[in-house]
Amino acid sequence: MIKPFTPALLAFCLFTAVVSVWASAAETRHNLDASGIAIKGYDPVSYHLGKPAKGKNEIFMSHKNVTYLFVNDDNRQTFKKDPAQYLPAFGGWCAWAMLEGQKVKIDPKRYKIVAGRTFLFYNTFFTDTLKKWNQRAQKETEAALVKQADNHWQLLTGQ
Repeated sequence: MIKPFTPALLAFCLFTAVVSVWASAAETRHNLDASGIAIKGYDPVSYHLGKPAKGKNEIFMSHKNVTYLFVNDDNRQTFKKDPAQYLPAFGGWCAWAMLEGQKVKIDPKRYKIVAGRTFLFYNTFFTDTLKKWNQRAQKETEAALVKQADNHWQLLTGQ
């Protein structure tokens, strides 16, 4: 004979399901490589210095359970003072794809600083989403694109 669910068992199952969904969302919130490194190993501070540069494995820092690499200790210390200023928008996912609420991998060399925020873009032989973003920003406003992408990011992450 199958026993009916007790309220405690039902509550436990519901709690487990909610925690699993929350943990899964947290794990995919950031665009990380197979080693758990953000921005494909590029230094988040280097974007604000005018040229993205690959960080060194031995110069790293974790921020909110995400690991970032740095070119030198000066950049790491700069990041440490104000991480929010250097974090890539949308967890490091492609800003163009975020206009549709999609998480798409990026080319770390394709970026744009908008109002102090680092926006990263997907790029292949046939599709340069930074170019598409810039073309659309001429027709609309860049602020409108940012707002649309921010809205989708908020829906995806609750942030």
